[in-house]
Amino acid sequence: MRKLNRYILSSAVKYLLVCQLAGISLFLLIEFFQHTDRFTASVHAFIMVVTYVLLLVPGYFNLILPLAFLISMLIVLILMIRGNEMIVARTSGISTFSLMKPFVGFSVVLVLVSFVLAEWVIPLSANASNYIYQVKIKGEESHIFIKNDRIWFKRDRQICNIDYYDTKKDIIKGLTVLELGPDFSVKKRTDAAEGKWQDGSWRFTGISVRTFEPNGNIVRKSYPVMSSLISEPPSVFKVAERNPEEMSYRELRRYITRLKNDGHDVRRYLVDLYNKVAFPFINLIMVFAAFSVGLRYAKTKHVSKGIFGGILVGATYWLVHSISLSLGYSEIFPPLFAAWFSNLLFIASGVIGIVTLRT
Repeated sequence: MRKLNRYILSSAVKYLLVCQLAGISLFLLIEFFQHTDRFTASVHAFIMVVTYVLLLVPGYFNLILPLAFLISMLIVLILMIRGNEMIVARTSGISTFSLMKPFVGFSVVLVLVSFVLAEWVIPLSANASNYIYQVKIKGEESHIFIKNDRIWFKRDRQICNIDYYDTKKDIIKGLTVLELGPDFSVKKRTDAAEGKWQDGSWRFTGISVRTFEPNGNIVRKSYPVMSSLISEPPSVFKVAERNPEEMSYRELRRYITRLKNDGHDVRRYLVDLYNKVAFPFINLIMVFAAFSVGLRYAKTKHVSKGIFGGILVGATYWLVHSISLSLGYSEIFPPLFAAWFSNLLFIASGVIGIVTLRT
């Protein structure tokens, strides 16, 4: 039995590496050719684009891993059926669950690898790739920095502070603009409750303007709506403020705690937090999906159909998972349920499919 386990597992690992290489190469080629107009500008631009593309490898590796693992297992199972090896295993008294054991053990390793990549490697590479793309490739100025989890930047004689920036919705909450005089004293302070990026400009609501006169008087005025307080587009802030997908679990948890303490709604960010735990377990679920689908293939079936079946199952999972997350973002599903719904659905379907197999 140990020899059989080593045989099927080594075969699966071989096909897994091939599938991973093919998938990553495809994604990197797409990314590379999307920036052909930029890397042809100069040698330096070419190097920056290549560096940017290479920094995307960890993210794509983790993204493609479950699908590649599923396809590799389907190839092994179909080849065993076509070569009558499955019949020999059955007649020797080897059950389906015995065949699954090495794959389940290996999937646990992949779960740990996926979590390590998402927790330590991908946040660093994603942050570096985003900086290279925004600053080095697109040429946007990186004059924005973060202190105490808040965004600060300076324009001429204005110092601006953003309390909270939603990278998904392009919404600013808590903007403060200080206008300085020649002697660097504060001449005017403008506070805005919320700003939305609409039609190529920022539209702010809940405006309070305080003007500090030379005689020491303070003139206060309020406005319901005001535009053009700042001119920086959302892409500039995204250089500093990272998307939840680019944060580690610990970083996102601290970020959510800070937003919660400041009174912001954190339910949609909780979906991303729970998804960071749920996503690595897709590798384990794919074992049940592979055996549920792969063992139903007859001897006359082609391996190509097995690969297509794996891609179809994987695409179905991503569709269900994306819809579930969207319902969580829309606050229709609770955050925890939205992150784990597709996992629970597919593992239940896989177990039912395996139990109902005709052996």
